[in-house]
Amino acid sequence: MTMNRVSRAWLVLPGLLLAISALAQDAASTASTASTGSSALPPIPYATVAEALSALEARDGNGTVVTHADGWTTVNEPMASAQWSFTPAGHPAHPALVRRIVERPRGGELRVDVSTLCESSNAAACSQLRSDFEAMSERIRQALKARGRAPQQGR
Repeated sequence: MTMNRVSRAWLVLPGLLLAISALAQDAASTASTASTGSSALPPIPYATVAEALSALEARDGNGTVVTHADGWTTVNEPMASAQWSFTPAGHPAHPALVRRIVERPRGGELRVDVSTLCESSNAAACSQLRSDFEAMSERIRQALKARGRAPQQGR
């Protein structure tokens, strides 16, 4: 049941892929001194899931795109290389959010770093949510890596 709900998050995949593709092209120039360690990522700057949702939805249309599909709320922040996914009410980990930040350090490989804020009392569901999003992020990274290699091999 959890995978079915998480698989609905794939509905936002085209938007994420577009954002990642655009960011991947110019990320090297904007992240010249970025660290490859996840400790370099800023922590989630909100105390609660509700606070994060409210703050991020307030930015809709100002360089930020908020979408709703199958109960999930997704906030894309292309300028921050970030995507926020908020669980629907029936999800076992609800209320929770997952933030993914795309990084490409100069000369390094594309990374999708995952952070979560999970207020559910179900620790296993919180862990599963993070694992599911890490797996999706890895598939996206591998697909973009493969896509990026194909044109270079023909040159």
